[in-house]
Amino acid sequence: MKTKTKRAWGRIIGISLLALALVVIVGGLSLRRRLPRELMQDIRAGIAARNIQDPDARLNKYLELRYGTQSDPANRRKVFLDFFNLEHIKAMQMMVKHSPPDQQQANVLAMSRWVESFRDSLQPEDCAALSAQLQSDAGRAMLSRATAQYNCQDVYYRGLTAPVISQLLTTIAGLQSH
Repeated sequence: MKTKTKRAWGRIIGISLLALALVVIVGGLSLRRRLPRELMQDIRAGIAARNIQDPDARLNKYLELRYGTQSDPANRRKVFLDFFNLEHIKAMQMMVKHSPPDQQQANVLAMSRWVESFRDSLQPEDCAALSAQLQSDAGRAMLSRATAQYNCQDVYYRGLTAPVISQLLTTIAGLQSH
């Protein structure tokens, strides 16, 4: 009798574990499908760079993993334009929110320096191309959506990221004058 009871309980436990594993796998797959591909790229790059102590080196590693080598102007341009991509804005908010508190301000300041450096590195032809893109109907709509998304963020996040926003606005203003 004891052997039959042990086998019955063993089967119940085995089936329960199998069912639980199946639920976890299906749930994970459905969650992964719902997360935008770009969000996953941001998260992977952020995780890979998170243990680097120097904020500028950490940012450079993140950007390189996410966009490719930063010596390529096309990759730097992609980084800049992604500041106005709604999914990227959401990913950045999540990454800032979940980064260690002692790294948050340093990461924001590193990104602010990057935007300033990007602006300073633009050649006249790059300025003209970016200006045309941002002043097009699609560019103005992109900026409008990005502004609305940013304004939906909580006050703490907007205050924390103000140095980056200041640099972005300075860059856009400079581009519009071209």
